[in-house]
Amino acid sequence: MDDHREFLKRLLKSQSDLRSFICALIRDQHAREDTFQESVLTAWEKFAHFEKQRSFGAWIRGIAARKIMQRRDKLGRQPVSFSPEAVQAVLDAFNRTERTESDRATALDDCVHRLPAHSSKLLKLRYEESLDMTTIADRVGSTMQAVQRALSRVRAKLVECVERRLAAAGESAQ
Repeated sequence: MDDHREFLKRLLKSQSDLRSFICALIRDQHAREDTFQESVLTAWEKFAHFEKQRSFGAWIRGIAARKIMQRRDKLGRQPVSFSPEAVQAVLDAFNRTERTESDRATALDDCVHRLPAHSSKLLKLRYEESLDMTTIADRVGSTMQAVQRALSRVRAKLVECVERRLAAAGESAQ
């Protein structure tokens, strides 16, 4: 994949978090949009130096944090009223949340791949194809109530599996 496509793909995945990060620190709407655009432009200019194994979201939020601090230094305290320590604390919190969600997504993916074929089929019909319960019941030759119960059990198993994996990963990290 060429750099342009790769950059856009990564930006689209992380732009909501980037905007949330900026909004958490800048009150003025125009200043927020300016900071977002400056951050994206800087990221684009430096993308050739981005280490692909790193988190793009954390990287671009780091760029935004520097832009926010530059704005603060340039304009005095307005429109950024937070200290550099506060900006760093918000950045750290966003990065921790991203890792947690990434760990959870990885665990869920692993748990889904370990499901029996029938359970996987039900999940695919419901969540990938967005079919309603009646249509799923018709496809698998069952009743709507049986499909609802089966999906409920599968979801409960997935929650349990994800929690087990996250707990085990937490224990091994200590």
